[in-house]
Order: sequence, then C-alpha cells, then structure tokens
Amino acid sequence: MNSILRLALAVNRVLPANPQLCYESIATTLDSLVDSPADIILFPQLAFSSPSCGNLFSNQALLESCMEQLDHLRIASRDLAAYLIVGLPVWDNGQVVAACAVLYQGKLLGYVADSAHLSTAESELFLPPDTLFQCGDLRFSILPCNPLELPLKAVPLAQNGCDLILCPSYEPVTAGSIARAEEGVRVLSRTLGCAVAVCNGGVGDTSSPWLYRGYAFAYECGEKLGGFVSQYESELCQCDLDADVIRTQKAYARSKKPAFTVGAQGGKRGLLRPVRPDPYLPEDPAAADAYLDELFSMQTASLAARLQNTGLSRMVVGVSGGLDSTLALLVSAAAADALDLPRENVVAVTMPGFGTSDRTYFNALSLIEHLGATGRDISIKAAVLQHFEDIGHDPAKKNTTYENAQARERAQILLDLANAVGGLVVGTGDLSEEALGWSTFAGDHISNYNVNVCITKTMIRRMVDYIARAELLGDAAEVLRDILDTPVSPELLPPDAAGNIQQKTEDILGPYALHDFFLYYLVKYGFRPSKLYYYACVAFSGRLDPAYIREKLIFFLRRLALGQFKRSCAPDSAVLTDVSLNNAVFYLPSDLNISALLEDIPASLDAAQS
Repeated sequence: MNSILRLALAVNRVLPANPQLCYESIATTLDSLVDSPADIILFPQLAFSSPSCGNLFSNQALLESCMEQLDHLRIASRDLAAYLIVGLPVWDNGQVVAACAVLYQGKLLGYVADSAHLSTAESELFLPPDTLFQCGDLRFSILPCNPLELPLKAVPLAQNGCDLILCPSYEPVTAGSIARAEEGVRVLSRTLGCAVAVCNGGVGDTSSPWLYRGYAFAYECGEKLGGFVSQYESELCQCDLDADVIRTQKAYARSKKPAFTVGAQGGKRGLLRPVRPDPYLPEDPAAADAYLDELFSMQTASLAARLQNTGLSRMVVGVSGGLDSTLALLVSAAAADALDLPRENVVAVTMPGFGTSDRTYFNALSLIEHLGATGRDISIKAAVLQHFEDIGHDPAKKNTTYENAQARERAQILLDLANAVGGLVVGTGDLSEEALGWSTFAGDHISNYNVNVCITKTMIRRMVDYIARAELLGDAAEVLRDILDTPVSPELLPPDAAGNIQQKTEDILGPYALHDFFLYYLVKYGFRPSKLYYYACVAFSGRLDPAYIREKLIFFLRRLALGQFKRSCAPDSAVLTDVSLNNAVFYLPSDLNISALLEDIPASLDAAQS
C-alpha cells in the first residue's frame, strides 16, 4: 500500500564537537528500527556536532571529523531501504552551512540547507531548497530552519505540491518555546492541508549559555500523529502518514515533479611564507610602536567611557608589581588624565600575602608613587589565616586552597573598597590567562571592568616596554624596566630562602609566547590543530623541540576548553583587537569535548609534513 508511509523522528544524544559519539548514538537508534522499519527517518540539524561548537565550526578538523562519521553512517545504512536525513556542518563556498545529508541505501543523494544560508547554487551536492522527494505516493521536502519560522517559509513548498514538510532544526529552548512551535506546526498543517514534522536536537548538549531539549512532533492536517520531548536521553517516535488523507485536504495542487577535490603536497614542499613567533605586532619597529600607542589609547578610552557612562570618578586597582597590574594601573592613570580627574582618584592597593617578594612589593609602591595615585597597603595574611581556621585548612598544605584563598581575599578587598570610595574595580587579567583559565574563579577573575582582557601576556610586555620608552606617563622608566625583568608569577607560594620568586608561571604552563602563538592562529584564522602544530614548529624552529610544541599544544587546547566556564561570566570589557575571547566574538561551550581536535594532532613533525 503505497499511500501509507512510516515516518521515524529521532533525536540522538550529542556531545559538542564529538562527531564519533554522535554517530554512535545515531547508529544505536537505527539498530532499534530493524524490527520496525521506517520509510523516512529524520534526525535533527547538526546531529553530528550540536550547535554549541562556537567558532570551532570553521575548524577543518571538526568539519572533517563530521564528514568521516557521515561516511561511516553511509556505509552502515547500505541495506536500509529508507530515506535517512541527518544534519551536520558542511564547508561550502567559503562558509560553514548547517546542512542535512539525504541518504538512501548507502548513497548520498545530496545536501539540503535553508536557502537563507546558501551563498550559491554552484555546489553540485547542494540540492535546491524546494527539492521534492517521493516515497510511495507521498511527496516531501526538507526545510531546515527554526520551527518558529516555518509558517513564513513553508507556503512555497506546499505550492509545489508537497505533501509532507520535514523541519530538522537545532534551536535552544526557553520557557514556552516548544509549545509555541508545536502550536505553529498544528495550525500550519491544518491551513496547508499537509503533514508537517519537526525534529529538534539537543539531548546532551551544553548547558551554557543556552539550554537545549530534543523534541519532535508530527501533524497531519492539524491532527497530531506523534511526538516527544526529551532532555537527557535519545528518543524516537514513529508515525504513519496517509497520502490519500493529505491529498484530500491539500490547499494546493501538485505542480512540480519530484526531482561530486584534489590533494596538496602539503608540508613536504616546505613553507615559503614567513611565520613569525610574534604575529600580533608588525615586524617593523616603528609600525609596532604605532600599534602599541593606538592600543594603549583604546584601552584608556574604553575605561574612560565606562567611568563616564556610570557616573563614577574613582578607580580601584590591585597592584602586585607584576606586568598585568602594572598596565592596568597605567591605563587607569591615563583615563584619569583624559577625564581631567586628579590621579589621586586612582586608588592603587598593594595586598602582600604569603608569596609576595620584596622585589615586586617595592616595585608596586614605587610605581604608585611615580604615578601620583592614592596608595593603600592592606596585608591579607591575617585574614587568610583566619579563613583557613574557619574552613579547617592547614596552612602547611600549600595546595589549591592555599593559593586560591589569597586571590579571593584580594578580590573581596578590592570590591568592598570600591564600594567604600564610590568607584569601580579595574581588572588586570590578560588574554593569555583567559585562554588558559589561569585565574582564580571569583578571585582575580572578577572585577567591574577589565582593560587587559584582549591583550596577551607577550603583548602586555611589549606595551609596558613601549610606555617606558615613550615616557607616556612621566618618568617611571626605571621601575617599569625592573618590572619587565621580573619573572611572571602569581606569587601565591612563599619565596625561596633567598627571598626570590620560586613560583614561576612559565615553568608550569610553558612559554607564553608559544601559547599566544597558538591562540592567534586558532582564533583569527581557525587553524586546525595539525596546522597549529606545523606552523609553531616552523616559527619556533631552533628554539623549541617539536615534541615539546606538540605537548604544549595539547595542553593549550585542553586548558582552553576547560576554562570556558570562567570566560562565560567574565567581567565586561571592550573588544580592542582582532584576537579576542570575548563571548561576542569567539564562543566555546563550557561542556566542550575536544577529542576530535586532539586526534588531529600528528604524533610527530614528520607526520605533520606528510
């Protein structure tokens, strides 16, 4: 009986940026259909990735992993006598398209995408948005889009004689949104006299910043045939459509008939283009200084704007004698000058703790004095020891609790002091720390406005050096040069017996120059991990061993993923450079799984060059 068609609506469990897990979930669902075969099987958009991959959607490693898993699905479905529709990101004509692959008995018939996302019809694999498929006596079209937009987009398909409109989607949910989508589908199916089915992904997706639920429902001429809502597990429902029923209810008559790359030699040829280890600045010293001057002016302007817009006139800055707080203090002094405020309105706070060295402490005091800021010296030792007693922590245990308690005590002092003087806390954390998650949550991670967050550690060093050479804020060159010569450290562990810093950040994390290099090419150009590795080996040839670079690349990617939860609630800041982790520019889900990216990193440089 060709008029009766069975439709399966399936939502697979996903893990963002893990196409293999997604495929395994899809395959499990298909196995469950062996005893109850369907004629049409619909999965959501982006079923191989989820939409929560942020800027990784343009990363070739992820895209290739999705394609690899799609090919596994194609081979596994060779004996499946059903239309199989499943969504994934596809690179086409210079952009990533959320497409749906249409398979039948192991053959890829083509891709379908929302016409709004298709830049061109030149690709042979992309089928026209109004393509009609026929199964038995029933004709259907695929319309990937937001279910709430269906009423605006479905009429042309019905006019082509479509009996069934399939809407694979992947939209976040808010209170009432599923009910609104379902009501829209019900009314649409009744008005057009056809069947409409929605399949929205989300099971297992990230929890921030959007919430996803998997849901599906099918209506035939206003009557519900089946559906579900699932948040935690894969789900499947089946329903039978009757083409004869639809034919009698259709608002429009049938008017349209239902209707393949070369490899490069790669690294074996060597790399002719120059790759510098410091890609953030122009190579020409004069041009580099001009860029640094402009960037400092933009930092100053952004902070001044925040002060004007809030009506505040005082700034509170924690000053450690390190690079980051030095630049934040310099920006604060410049903002005061720009607004014709006395520099005394900058409240610079030194907060010596268990790891504070004499060198950094006295450099901080000297810088405050040179700039004419209001200095406050507040030791945190007694407060932290009291806190240790309150929570039952042994101060002899120099662990994460020991370190983070100091950072959080400093944040509390700054925030409360800002309340007391009627000002805002100027943050000091930089882009490198943001990328690596090298900050204490609710500690140095928190401020009212962060002026350094778009500037890497290596760039901050160059900026402080430029400010010292140009004497932009008076004669503080001597103390600034000593700060530049001081090892980078959070100073949360006691100094050695000679009073020298023993907790050196780059001994723990690796060179900031390398991490900043990775960050630049990942964020600005979306390089895949294997290319990041190859480029870094070229840039740091003779300075760093390839095996070490590979180790630190894996470390970088893992820290980048794990630190997103901090960036998701980072203080306000302005996007001042073209490499930024501001959520408005570059977003990653907090629940990101990067196994597909790590698998792209070759075991050796020889493999990368092949």
